[in-house]
Amino acid sequence: MNNKKSITEEEAMINFRLSKVLKETIITEAQKANITSSKYLRNLLEEVHSGNYCLEEKLKSERENFLFSKEFLQLMIWIYRKRENNKREVEKQFLERYIKTLKRTEDYLPNILVYEFDKILKNLLLVRVDTSYDGSYFDFHKAYNEDKKFNFEIVEKFLLDENVLIHFIEKESI
Repeated sequence: MNNKKSITEEEAMINFRLSKVLKETIITEAQKANITSSKYLRNLLEEVHSGNYCLEEKLKSERENFLFSKEFLQLMIWIYRKRENNKREVEKQFLERYIKTLKRTEDYLPNILVYEFDKILKNLLLVRVDTSYDGSYFDFHKAYNEDKKFNFEIVEKFLLDENVLIHFIEKESI
């Protein structure tokens, strides 16, 4: 019994030579995806031809670059320092930098984290734009309402679990 499908008029067949190393790599990757090497190559060529392959790789790179950027690291350190000393002491240049970084989270982080960072952004925007804002402390980390309080645990689970982080960088859809 022959399991192979016959080639229809709409399908075309192309043969080309590969090095043994490349052929083994293709077979290995196809096996990982639990598909035939032909289907693996067909999918890969379709992604490359449509431009999606490069776009996905670019987005992966951008997500990773943001997560490990100096700006994001500085923001995270500042957020954690505000747990210990929540006085509203921040230089204008740093305030602007933190706001800019917080706004970028929407492009590079999962929605559940963006929601948490929006709580901080809201607090920083109040400080920046409202001259009548009389609070002398940042309150994003200990708001009275749990919905308004920054949830450190959600962020920590994401950033400290290497498997979750890698999965997000590698697999997050466009």
